[in-house]
Amino acid sequence: MESSIGYATFIASLLLCLSSFPTPFANARASPLIRSVCKQTQDQFGYNYKQCIKSLWKDIPTRSASNLKDLDTAILKLALTNAQQSKAFFVNALNTTDNNIVKGSGAVKQCADSYDFAVDGFAFSMGGIKDNDKSVSQILTQVQDEIVRCEKALTSTEIELPYLVSSTNFLTMLYRDVTFLITSQLFRI
Repeated sequence: MESSIGYATFIASLLLCLSSFPTPFANARASPLIRSVCKQTQDQFGYNYKQCIKSLWKDIPTRSASNLKDLDTAILKLALTNAQQSKAFFVNALNTTDNNIVKGSGAVKQCADSYDFAVDGFAFSMGGIKDNDKSVSQILTQVQDEIVRCEKALTSTEIELPYLVSSTNFLTMLYRDVTFLITSQLFRI
């Protein structure tokens, strides 16, 4: 019973986060800084430009960032929050008796471990940006590797994730890629 309450709370919080997506006119209001970063993210990683704008513009600290360092920190906070939500889902899933989850428990364990690393990596990166630590780019690359490891583990099983979890995982990777680009510019790597 306690597991289902935790799962319901997690889903409710994801719904709340996703319901705060801005209107389709976000691009018209987005700052030149966000538009530039999303254009670079589209060019380098192939993300949809409008989705990037919508994802970044929904957050007030991201909207109000006036320079790359502030924008990087704000997006890292978003990435950290998404990684924490994904980690919580996978940790809760490890304790379930749902047959689909049990069949793929190796993949779920991999994802719990991967998102545990991602949470630590994003937290470290926030401090690293503040302290001008050039190793942030290396940590963000390792975070990406862990998220990809999770995705590969999940595709090798029959587990079907709820749409909201897939969306959170997508946003975590988007935020990671955007912060990687910004960090590379900040430290000229």
